[in-house]
Amino acid sequence: MRSFINIIKGNYLQYVRSYSFLITVAISVYVALSLVPSPKATYSTIRLGAFTGDYNSVWIGLVIAVMASTFLSLAGFFLINGSIQKDIETRIGHIIGTTQISNSSYLFSKLISNLCILITILGVVLLAGIVLLFVFGSQYTLQLLDFVLPLLLITVPTLFVVSALSLALEVLFPKKRFVQYGIFLIIYFVSLFGFSTEKNATFDMFGIQEPIAIVTEQIQQQHPSESTKLIIGFVSGGRDLDKVITVERISFSQNYVWNRLLWIIIAMLATFLVSVVFHRFNIKEKLVLSSKKVSLQTQNSAGFQLSNLAITPEFSSHVSPLIGAEIVMLVRKSPKWLIGISFCLMFAMIFVPLKFAHYYILPLVWFLQVGVWSDLVTKDISFRTYYFTASSYKPLQRLFVSRILAGVCIALLIAMPLLVCYLVELDFHTIVNIVLGAIFIILLSVFFGTLTKSKKLFEIVFFFLIYSNINLVTLTDYFGALHNSVSYTLMMILLSVVLFCMSYSLKKIRYGN
Repeated sequence: MRSFINIIKGNYLQYVRSYSFLITVAISVYVALSLVPSPKATYSTIRLGAFTGDYNSVWIGLVIAVMASTFLSLAGFFLINGSIQKDIETRIGHIIGTTQISNSSYLFSKLISNLCILITILGVVLLAGIVLLFVFGSQYTLQLLDFVLPLLLITVPTLFVVSALSLALEVLFPKKRFVQYGIFLIIYFVSLFGFSTEKNATFDMFGIQEPIAIVTEQIQQQHPSESTKLIIGFVSGGRDLDKVITVERISFSQNYVWNRLLWIIIAMLATFLVSVVFHRFNIKEKLVLSSKKVSLQTQNSAGFQLSNLAITPEFSSHVSPLIGAEIVMLVRKSPKWLIGISFCLMFAMIFVPLKFAHYYILPLVWFLQVGVWSDLVTKDISFRTYYFTASSYKPLQRLFVSRILAGVCIALLIAMPLLVCYLVELDFHTIVNIVLGAIFIILLSVFFGTLTKSKKLFEIVFFFLIYSNINLVTLTDYFGALHNSVSYTLMMILLSVVLFCMSYSLKKIRYGN
C-alpha cells in the first residue's frame, strides 16, 4: 500500500513541479474564461438551436462540465499519455520492475495519479467559472450544489475513462505513440459524433446526453415550436437576447448516476485486464537477445584494428552536413506506414481542388508529423545526449539552427505539390504564406520544447490548431488558407522572429553561452 501511494505521489509531484504544469494552468485559465463568453461576445460555446442560458449557477456549471468533458478529455489524453514511457526514459521503471509491487497495483497507481493531474486542471477551470459567475451573473448567487454536481457526474467519469484508456494504449502499443493517438482519436470522434438526443443513452462516454435532454425539455415547454438542435464548440455569432432562457436545476436520474459509475467500473476493469500483458519494463529483451547472436557471430571474424583510428576525419564547420543528417534522422524516426500515408496525401494535393488541398489536406498531412517535430529539441533529454550536444562546436549557431532548418525543409517538402500548384497559378503571395506557416509551426515546436523540456505542450497546441484549421477558424490560420493580406504576412513574419529569438535566448541560457 505504501508503494502504491508513493508512486501516485511521485508521479503527481513530478508533473506539478514542472514548467509545463504552470503553462498548462495558465492555458486552462484562458480556456475556462473562453468557455463562458461574455454577454456581448461574438461567439457562444453551447447553443440549443438559437437558445442560450442565462448566467446562473446551473447554466455556467453545465457549460463548463460539458465543454470540459468533451475538450478537456481530449487535451488531457495528450497531457497524460506517455507516463509509462516517462518511467522507462528515467529508468525509474526498471527499479519498480524489481520491487514486489504487482502490475495491477502499478497501473492503478498511474491511473489515479493521472486522474489527479486532470482533476487539478479541472479545479482551476472550476475556480475560473466561479469568478465568471460573479462577473457575468451578478444578479445571481452561487448555488454550490448546482454548480459542482454537473462537474462531478459529467466530467470526472469521463476523465477517469480517458486516464484508463491512455494507460491501456501505452501497455498494448509501447513505443508506438502515433498508433495510440490514432486509436484514441477514432474512439473520441466516434463517441462525440454518435451523440443522440435520447435521455437514457447507455453508450454516452461523455455523459452529456441526459443533461442536454433535460435542458431541451425545459426550452420546449416554453417554446414548443422552436428548434433545439445542440451545437457545441466555439460557434460564431453572439447571443440573441430574445432567446435567452433561465435554466432550472437539473435533476439527474438514478439510471444516469449508475451509468456514470458503470463507466468508471469499465475503466478500472480495462486497467486490470491490460495489467496481465504489461511488459513490466522488459520490452528490450528481444532486441538484446538478437544483438547478442549477431555479436557472437562477428566476434571472431571482425577484429579490432587500432589502425582504423589513425586517420582523423577532416573537421568541417559548415551547417549543411548537419542539416542533411538531421533530415535523415527525422525521416527514419517516422514509421513506414506513416510515410506511405503522407505520400498518398501529398499525391492527392495535385488532383483535388486547390482550395480543398490548402484548407484540409495540408494541415492534416502536417499534423501527421507531430511526433517528428515535437522531438526536434527534446530528443537530447530523451536520449541523454544533452551534455554531448552542449559541448559540441558552436551548438547554437550550428546544431540548434540546423535542426530548425531540417524541420522547415521537411515541412516544405510535404507542401511541395501545393506550392507547385500555386506557382503555376502565379500566386506568389500564398506561396510566401505557406512557407511562413511551415517556419512558424517548426519554431513553435522548438519554443515549447525548449521552454518545457517536454513534447506534450506542443502536441496539445498543435492538435487544437489543426482541429481549428479544419473547421476554418480564422484566428488560428497560420498557413494562409483564409488570409491573403499583407498585414497577415507581416504579422506571421513578426511572430516567427519573436519565436526564434525567444527560443534562441532560452537555449543560450541552457547552454550557458
